[in-house]
Amino acid sequence: MKMHGKLIKWKDDRGFGFILCEHNQQQVFVHISAFPSSSPRPKVGEVLDFDIETTADGKTRAINISRGGAVKTQTHTSTIKLRKTPGKKTKILSGIIVLLVIGLIVASVNQ
Repeated sequence: MKMHGKLIKWKDDRGFGFILCEHNQQQVFVHISAFPSSSPRPKVGEVLDFDIETTADGKTRAINISRGGAVKTQTHTSTIKLRKTPGKKTKILSGIIVLLVIGLIVASVNQ
């Protein structure tokens, strides 16, 4: 049975949120994979139609999402700062370069 509700929370960086089900006023978990792959990213306030599935561990989630109406836009901007940490190879290469530079300095001082 198709349910109807409104997206009330969405964590775009993590790809999930919650729908307030119009039928029973309960919050239902929804994952980005429940939306059609070609559709735009979900927005808080969006009206959605969906089916409810109960997982093996007894939790409920929304599946087979379709957009049911107009979007009430809520402006929210966030900046995600990605920091690439150096990998093992980068650290080893940096260590070798430092040792070479020290070796060159020592060699030039000893001449």
